[in-house]
Amino acid sequence: MQKNPFHHLPDIKFLVGLILILDLLCIPLFSQAWGRESAPLNLDQAKAMALENNPSPAAALERIRQAREEVAQARAAFGPTLTSNLGYNYTEAVDAPAQDETKHTAQVTATQVLFDGFYRKYAALSAQYGEEIQTAALEEAQRLLSWSVSQAFVNVHLARENIRIAQSDMDFNQEQEQEAALKQKLGTGSLSDRLNFQTKVISARSTLADAQQEWTAARIGLAALLGFADARLPGGLELAPLPQPGDAGVQTDLKELADQRPDLRQSRLNVDQAQAQVKMAQSEFYPTLSLTGGYGTTSGDHTLDTGDMGASIGLSVNITLFDGGSRTSKVRQARARKKELEATLKSDELTAMSQLRTGRAKIATARGKLDLQKENTQLILKTRNLVEKEYQAGQVSLVRLNEAQNNLVTAQGNLAMARADLALALEEFDYYSGGNIPARPDQTQKERL
Repeated sequence: MQKNPFHHLPDIKFLVGLILILDLLCIPLFSQAWGRESAPLNLDQAKAMALENNPSPAAALERIRQAREEVAQARAAFGPTLTSNLGYNYTEAVDAPAQDETKHTAQVTATQVLFDGFYRKYAALSAQYGEEIQTAALEEAQRLLSWSVSQAFVNVHLARENIRIAQSDMDFNQEQEQEAALKQKLGTGSLSDRLNFQTKVISARSTLADAQQEWTAARIGLAALLGFADARLPGGLELAPLPQPGDAGVQTDLKELADQRPDLRQSRLNVDQAQAQVKMAQSEFYPTLSLTGGYGTTSGDHTLDTGDMGASIGLSVNITLFDGGSRTSKVRQARARKKELEATLKSDELTAMSQLRTGRAKIATARGKLDLQKENTQLILKTRNLVEKEYQAGQVSLVRLNEAQNNLVTAQGNLAMARADLALALEEFDYYSGGNIPARPDQTQKERL
């Protein structure tokens, strides 16, 4: 009798049952995970993703690291300098060989600058301002990137709405074409009506193709900003609707909003750093007082005599009496740079206030236009529906129906544009106020420093 080669394996029914049970247990887990992955991406999440993955903030982060090392170097000047000197020197006299000389040197010297006209103090202060400037530059890069993401995000939505409008127009004309073909067949309609709707369908199809191309281009631009390597959004990634318009921050005092802008903070820090550099230039007129101590020996024997070690200490004062006017020129140069940066700061503040006032007015205008477009679109839709019924009843001409449909498509496009304009106006105002960076995403980046 032949043995069953699978007699040692578990019963196949048991295995099938076990697989089914595990499958049922895993389905909810996979569904939850898929739900998280396929959740629509909202605007704040898109900004955070861009700030995390886009290389622009990463470059600014490296500049902060460089500035931080400059602070460390400036602070190091407050400590003593410790040096060692080990040497061997052989001197041979050509005419008197007996006067040949050999010297061995072993010394350790420490030097501490006691006073340098406060140069080290202001150098360290200038370096600290430099680090703060680069930190503000990082936030400015984030502000600019967030604004770019907002524009790309709104453009994707606008393109998708244009696709919907073109698709709706094509569907309407296709329905009219089918009815016109039926009427022609029954002898109650004309070929010209049917051909009219056929051309309208072709035109709507062309408009739909253009809208789809704009949608694809907008998604590619958004994907590049979000840091996707192939500049393509994942297939299952959908965008959440545009944020609902609100008044948060719009009614805040404009001066208060301007104060939180990172570019203005950077300009103010530039002025502070220039003042520190003026003080650095002025410090060169002061003497430098240094304390020096040493320990070691210099031996003339053939071997180093470590038993003849000695210690020394000294105080030195160094002052430059004349340098051809170089120090005076440096002070004038530093003061001129400070005045330049003060003028730049004033110009930046005026620009910021102008942008904020313009942004606030633009929001008010966009709100009014959106309300008008909503009302206008509803009226035109109602008119188109009435004209369609009148055309079917033979009460109005085909030209009137074409006109009503064209008016509706135009109104729907204007409504979509009005919604996009309001969303962009609100985002632009946040950009002008420096409040468009979501939930302090730079905390993650600062932890890397």
